[in-house]
Amino acid sequence: MAERLRVGILGATGTVGQRFIQLLDGHPFFEVAWLAASDRSTGRRYEEAVRWKLDTPIPTAVSSLPLSPAMPENAPSIIFAALDTDIARELEPQFAVAGCAVISNSSAFRMQADVPLVIPEVNAAHLALIEQQSWRKQSGGYIVTNPNCSAIGLVLALKPLADRFGLESIFVSTMQAVSGAGYPGVPSL
Repeated sequence: MAERLRVGILGATGTVGQRFIQLLDGHPFFEVAWLAASDRSTGRRYEEAVRWKLDTPIPTAVSSLPLSPAMPENAPSIIFAALDTDIARELEPQFAVAGCAVISNSSAFRMQADVPLVIPEVNAAHLALIEQQSWRKQSGGYIVTNPNCSAIGLVLALKPLADRFGLESIFVSTMQAVSGAGYPGVPSL
């Protein structure tokens, strides 16, 4: 088996960062090797700084990793970003300029014309937009985003139906306002 690629998590102590860590634990291609969070957590071990909210234990592979400053110096070349939109708007380009591949979960760049908004099973060809990004031309770095969680599930189900039968309209009701609030939104249900 080939050596796993080192990846970093921006916003590692938040709910989405925790989910990235959980999903990447034991991944055959990726190894979480770098974690960053707010300045107040920098230098602390992950297990000391995080208020773990998930139903599985903190993965042992990351529990003793120190939290780094949220700066591209010493970061691996692949970054999973779990940042609030305003912070993402500031930090994600810094990582792209530094040559990192930034996979963003925020809405900060979802509507930027040269940033792909990708659901791989539906529109993987949109990744070609990466080549138009100024960051890519300067340093090789880039930003890729994903749609919000409600859209992903809907599009996965609707794409084959649209291809086969066409769609005229759909009506959707979500609890996005609750789930989009992160952990504080969950107890409000």
